Amino acid sequence: MNEGIRWRGRDRIPTFHRTAGCGQLKENIGKMKIFRWRGASQDRDRSGQVIQEYRTAYERGLAAERSQEPAQALAEFARAQQALDRLDAVSPDLPEVPQARAGLLYAMGRARTDVGDVTGAVAALDQAEELYQRMESEQLATREEAEQRDDRQETGPLPAVLLTADVRLRRARTYAEWDRPFSALSDLDMAIGGYMRAGAFTALSDRSGDAARVLAVGARIQLRVGDHELALECGQESLARYQEMGGIGPEAIPYAIGFAAPVVSMLEAARGQWDAALAVDGVILQAAELGRVGSSGAHARIGVHLREAGRDAEAAGHLAIAAHRSRDQIAEMERELESVLTPSLQQALLEAERTESTRLAGGMQAGAPDPLEIRTLRLSLCGGDGARFSATGRMNVVDAVPRQVTSLAQIGHQLIASHRLPAARRVLWEALLLCDAARRWTTLNTGDSTATVPLHEAEKSALTGAAALVDILQRAGDPMSDALTADLRNAKERLGLSAH
Repeated sequence: MNEGIRWRGRDRIPTFHRTAGCGQLKENIGKMKIFRWRGASQDRDRSGQVIQEYRTAYERGLAAERSQEPAQALAEFARAQQALDRLDAVSPDLPEVPQARAGLLYAMGRARTDVGDVTGAVAALDQAEELYQRMESEQLATREEAEQRDDRQETGPLPAVLLTADVRLRRARTYAEWDRPFSALSDLDMAIGGYMRAGAFTALSDRSGDAARVLAVGARIQLRVGDHELALECGQESLARYQEMGGIGPEAIPYAIGFAAPVVSMLEAARGQWDAALAVDGVILQAAELGRVGSSGAHARIGVHLREAGRDAEAAGHLAIAAHRSRDQIAEMERELESVLTPSLQQALLEAERTESTRLAGGMQAGAPDPLEIRTLRLSLCGGDGARFSATGRMNVVDAVPRQVTSLAQIGHQLIASHRLPAARRVLWEALLLCDAARRWTTLNTGDSTATVPLHEAEKSALTGAAALVDILQRAGDPMSDALTADLRNAKERLGLSAH
């Protein structure tokens, strides 16, 4: 039995429990057994040694990653790659090699990120994605054939969909570390979509742990390069899913405590929702008491939040423990509390709405956005029931996307003219992400004769606005301009506008 953490009741007060496990929460890549021999003994003798060399090098690489030795991991992965190359030469028709190569490229993506080779990381993950997409197509064809034979044993969720989703999730993290919002959030959206198609987000799904994991990582990505309101929704939903599964077991700790809980705690504190923040702080502290995370940071977090909530007497003990072990942790938590969040889409649109309402009082200007239209747009994209974890979740009606994107581009231009650049960036990048989400929707619904959305002109409007913003940042010497310039190049490629 494994120790874990459980949230008790609707008030979500954390308590301990013991659980037989709450689902497999590691990345799906590597779960599927590779090289299941079906050939003659002669084939086994010829290739078995090379396969063992691959396995040994691959496992050593993973061990080096766990030991935080990415350079050593890359060296072992290079040996594994050489073994696969030799295996291709010895047994060119071995069907397991592409899957093994894709898993190896996935692992190399993380190691290259850890050594600072982000370009190499993205290239490796791109290759892994391509290989898994081929598997996905093959499995889809197999499933369709099985359905025609009415063979129900062959019609489960496609594993390759999950493998592709995990590649995209890892690439999203890489892009986020590189401060490329469109690229990171587009990949995150696709990763969430992959798990949704596999049924991970349905009630009582046996993949609910995977959904919780993806949302935990999504919370961190949204906080860094996206919309902090979506970050909060991702984090809250992730923790709620762990609660529904019975608690946070050891395998979930890196995601629930490493990603989701700190994001929720920080954002609830930023909103002054101290009870909510402290409830999550309690979960982090219990994980520390289990020895799963650093205890000084957990005490510093809860101590600073208690102090800010006006509960000085309760804060004193936690702060004393944190100070005794590391004063840096307290200073770090104080900096986090004082950090200024970039505007969410809702805040940016509210800002535009108020600006245009003030301007309207002095007489409506030709071409200026109508405050009522901005409000309608804000309620459509940011209101309503249900969790919205990404741009796809904002799309109530796909046919409305071109009009919404055109409006966002117009609002972005006005925000630039008003020197409200952070708000303009949120609005314009959201416009690009909506275009991206709508394009993917039409691709997935090619059998629907009505699934044709005229996006080209709206995309050009959004890209023009985003390029104007980047130009201003470049002329001002903003350090973000280079990353955003590269991000826009990727946006053009993904939206199919590079040739236009």
